[in-house]
Amino acid sequence: MKSRHRMFLRGITVLEVLIALTVIAIVILVSVPGSTMVLERHRLKSASGNLSKGLSTALIEAGRRSSIVRVCPSSNGRFCRRDGDWSKGWLVFSDGNGDGIVQDIELLETFQPPNENIRITAKGAVQSMASFHTNGLVGDEASATGRFDICHLGSKAPTRIILIDEEGWVNLRTDDSSAGCGSS
Repeated sequence: MKSRHRMFLRGITVLEVLIALTVIAIVILVSVPGSTMVLERHRLKSASGNLSKGLSTALIEAGRRSSIVRVCPSSNGRFCRRDGDWSKGWLVFSDGNGDGIVQDIELLETFQPPNENIRITAKGAVQSMASFHTNGLVGDEASATGRFDICHLGSKAPTRIILIDEEGWVNLRTDDSSAGCGSS
């Protein structure tokens, strides 16, 4: 009677476990580089989106307040950096008295620095500070427009570009012809 009702149980062999682990390892190796690129692109989008938001806020507030509103690089959220390094964060302030210095009452918004691998290079009228008035971007002697190039160090992710025209309109785009920092 016992022999008729005997159940056959079968376990997994060491060879089957090794094959399963090998397949899992291959899937991980194939997917990790792709997910790294996705993460780098997300970091670029986040940094360019935040900077674009700060610039757009300044343009809107300048029109609303009928005074100059500035965006400047800042590493502490209270004072403008004089070296033009936008990669450490930035702030937006209403410069009602026109002195170009942030007072507590003038501070509108601060932005934390992006990931340490993000580099932001400013060119033109926004190199050390972007100033907006009711009629748009306040240019300097050399340029009436500005440009920010935002790239990820050590990555092949395309550079994100923010263009600001004389009227202060902010245009965000991706430069698909570039491959990371230093190639544009």
